[in-house]
Amino acid sequence: MSGTKGTWPDGREVDPALTSMRAATRALRFHLDTLPAVFHFDGPADQFLAEAAFPFARWRYACADSLLGSGTGGTVVGALSRSLFDDGLRWQWIAESPTERRPGLLGSMLEERDRICGFLATHEATCPNLARWFVPLDGVTNLTGSSLEALAAPSLPDTPELLDLFLASSPTRTPPVSLLGGSVEDLMQAARGLLAMSGLRGAVMVLAHAGHGNLLGLQSSLAAGGAAGHDLRADHEALFMHVAAVGVTVTLLGVCAAVPECWPPEVERAGFLGTLLRLTEDVVTAAHTVHGLGDPKPVSGTTAKVRATAGRRRLRPEALVAYHEVLPDILHAGPVIGAVRRYAEFVGSWTVNPWAHGDPKLASVLAYGGAHSTFNTVMSTFDEHASVTAVFAARMLLEEAARFTWLVQDVQDEDAFVQRSTQYFDEFRAMKKTAIATFTGNGVARAAAIRLLTMPDHVVQGPETITKGRERLPSIDKMLLLMGAPYPEPGWLPVAYSLLSQVVHSTPVGLVHMTRYREGVLSAHDISPEMLALALDVASLGSARLLGMSGLLLSHGSAQAQQYAAGLARRADEVHHLARMVHGLD
Repeated sequence: MSGTKGTWPDGREVDPALTSMRAATRALRFHLDTLPAVFHFDGPADQFLAEAAFPFARWRYACADSLLGSGTGGTVVGALSRSLFDDGLRWQWIAESPTERRPGLLGSMLEERDRICGFLATHEATCPNLARWFVPLDGVTNLTGSSLEALAAPSLPDTPELLDLFLASSPTRTPPVSLLGGSVEDLMQAARGLLAMSGLRGAVMVLAHAGHGNLLGLQSSLAAGGAAGHDLRADHEALFMHVAAVGVTVTLLGVCAAVPECWPPEVERAGFLGTLLRLTEDVVTAAHTVHGLGDPKPVSGTTAKVRATAGRRRLRPEALVAYHEVLPDILHAGPVIGAVRRYAEFVGSWTVNPWAHGDPKLASVLAYGGAHSTFNTVMSTFDEHASVTAVFAARMLLEEAARFTWLVQDVQDEDAFVQRSTQYFDEFRAMKKTAIATFTGNGVARAAAIRLLTMPDHVVQGPETITKGRERLPSIDKMLLLMGAPYPEPGWLPVAYSLLSQVVHSTPVGLVHMTRYREGVLSAHDISPEMLALALDVASLGSARLLGMSGLLLSHGSAQAQQYAAGLARRADEVHHLARMVHGLD
């Protein structure tokens, strides 16, 4: 960057406040990168899962930071940040009582496996290499789930419960600089205070919108002067990185409390963690300047409860893997990568000018621009040290493609299409209204809340009226089944979505798919061939649907758009044919 405000490669100026925040996020990232990761292969499974939590969180934070200002994949930053926020909630809760709560990692691992088995059964889908999905690591510890420790373990609370618990505790801001050399418990309390902001529950909704890749989330990408669907507006970027920075910091502190033996002996702990808190405070202070959310009001005295989960599990037998059923890590995604690169070449072979046929609908512009941006993010990260980003982006493409498939089905029936369109837009108007109400009900001035969810001046604001007695959108499950109708096993898409969600929600199942153990070497930043093949498969399928359908809408059904859509679908099918040999679905 250069100049007083700074400029990015496309010539746009960056406000000094945003430049300062990006410098702070980068400084925190560099500090985190200096901490070696320590694993104990001969310990219990929950210890290994706990030790893997911080490297996985640090990886996602670095990926989010690397996307800032890149001009592409902006909303993927929201998805990564939301997952880090959830991690922080989980690990601050575990740290309060590590001996009792850490085994919950094993219980949650089994619950997630059982949920996946439920999807397979409900949707009559098959997966012959299910054992690989459940135990992709062999030789580091017992991850089969068949041990008495795993079967007796409780499960972790879900994120809404942990958020309720956090908000009820009313954390206060404590200057971390005064805690240099303090205990992990003191540092944890200070870190929790850094997450304290007015309207936190509303802020979490904004992150969720971006993380699901929906119409409202894509509006976070409407930055002044940027391409629709690509970059991030400054206030949302600040909001995302605020919670991402605190999330990764709290995760590290929680892991320190839960597995103190994983701290590398060559690093002086008090000094490292004290600097960590100071750098996180720098990010938070800089982010506050941009997003404008102040400190929270005191809580009303309500008490949040977390459900008891021990001793009540009934599992499908398929959720457990016997030692002799563990499959070797011998597959590779090379042919899939070749096919997806051929698909990507075709993606860039034709573009449509959204304004060539009059004023286009914002939803079509965002679907088109967002699909290009998110698919480009997949292609620029899947074979680098940022492959976890590709999984997040692929899930976003799949989810929004399912919604768009439902929306434009049978467009010849004009009355039905109008009814579905009303449902579709009412859904996001209602979500926006709920988010504003949540902000204002949690200490944010109404004008400030509206500003966070108002589109910039260069975008024409559509109608805001919500149909009385509106009908909600179908579940994502139902829309994925509709999207999967042409396949021999239509239910493979809900299963695929569930498997990708394991990484997005950083469950134990997802975590072990982002770590590989081969020839006695553990790679903590490496993706399993099964997860990579699935991500590339659904990224191609999802982007083909979005680009094909939005291209047709924006060009009023031109012959070029029809040929382009057919070419995308054909090449996405080629990717799927090769990918299913690796991931085992359909």
